Amino acid sequence: MSEVPGNVTTADLDDLVERMREAGHDTAEGEELRAALARLDELPPAQAAGVKRQLVVAALRYGGKVLAWLLRHFSQQAAEYVLRHSQRLADFLDRAESWAVEKIAQFLEGCGVPSNHAWEIARAIMAIVG
Repeated sequence: MSEVPGNVTTADLDDLVERMREAGHDTAEGEELRAALARLDELPPAQAAGVKRQLVVAALRYGGKVLAWLLRHFSQQAAEYVLRHSQRLADFLDRAESWAVEKIAQFLEGCGVPSNHAWEIARAIMAIVG
């Protein structure tokens, strides 16, 4: 498998697809994501960033090993806020036409996340997607 963000493994992606299945969702998105991540280094930068965005949203929405991978990029307190607001954050990111630190931080602050943690989370998410 190609280098993927933070060394997400095939087993992690298999876990994500299984979680999608258990949630009663179509696993086609997970299968497509797994295929795209396998050739991430072959994609143009904008397309690779889009795949990474899908990975972040899926991790927030379905949890599991990929969410654990995502959470390791945050402090313990920030990770707790991410967990508490994961579904709302996934919905927000899924709907956003463009991602920016300021937009993500403002959304999180609107959810009641303290400003310092909101900005930490937003910066980490943007660092992951490049």
